[in-house]
Amino acid sequence: MKKSFVMLVISLLTLVLVGGAALAQTGNLAIWSAASEEEAQALIAEFKKLYPGISVDLIRAGSGELLTRMQAEAPRPGGDIILGIAKESLDAVYDLLEPYKAAHHDEIPENLRDSADVPRYYGYSMPLQAFMVNTDLLAPEDYPRTWKDLADPKYKGEIILANPALSGSAYAQLYMMYDLYGFDFCVAVGKNAIFTASSTMVPEAVARGEYAIGVTGEGNIALAINDGAPVIAIYPEDGTGARFDGSGILKGGPNPENAKLFMDFLTSLDAYRIIVETRQRRVVHPDAPGPGPLPPLSEIVLIDYDDAEAAAIREDLTMRFSDAVF
Repeated sequence: MKKSFVMLVISLLTLVLVGGAALAQTGNLAIWSAASEEEAQALIAEFKKLYPGISVDLIRAGSGELLTRMQAEAPRPGGDIILGIAKESLDAVYDLLEPYKAAHHDEIPENLRDSADVPRYYGYSMPLQAFMVNTDLLAPEDYPRTWKDLADPKYKGEIILANPALSGSAYAQLYMMYDLYGFDFCVAVGKNAIFTASSTMVPEAVARGEYAIGVTGEGNIALAINDGAPVIAIYPEDGTGARFDGSGILKGGPNPENAKLFMDFLTSLDAYRIIVETRQRRVVHPDAPGPGPLPPLSEIVLIDYDDAEAAAIREDLTMRFSDAVF
């Protein structure tokens, strides 16, 4: 009799504990995403495998619209997660994000997440810049290996760049060179190069063999390689800027506990692999594969990219550069 009573108590306690765990994994979650519909839905599908009791609502919109909504609905936003927003934009709404140290915190490099002890956002994907080299036009011993190499007179007329006054990615390239080696170096590179108004013309021209070298987003190089163009990606040995977009928990959102579960999942290697496989995008986890034919992040030298300074000096730097080069 006594033994039966003990077993009954144990059974009831088990039911309570299991029920409590299930309760913690039910309810709702609202995700506001600037990432593509396909990408967000793939992540949600995998998250639902882990937590089938959580109902997930997705709102897909542009970054500007989502940031405006965050500010308009604070301090009680209708969303729980902001997904795939540029780091500088997250910094602009930093106080509207909830501090949370995710389960996979230590797996994400420090320069690819909020630097606070308890971060308000973690890196998502990365628009890395790299050299695109046409292998029909240059022998391996002549490939540029560093930003400094781009100023070598032997490359004069062989480099195509986008105008940094007209392209965000081209300005990022200019700022990286300026941050590493100063304004005079930027001018030396500029005088070696041919400029185009459209950033999309850079990879297209190198792939066609019109120019030997271009500087462009690595995704453009991956596409050209997959299309059979005789090109390779070279990541500068003196580093490419660690620019990234990120994700975080909205402060005051309706489902904070489920938001934490999602951030734990989103910062896992499994989630980052989904992003790579779905959209062939570079992600911030060093153990995730590179997009398509490109190397993993662990093989690329990264340098810090000061978004705030880059934005503050953009008008002055582009104007001075244009006056000196064009």
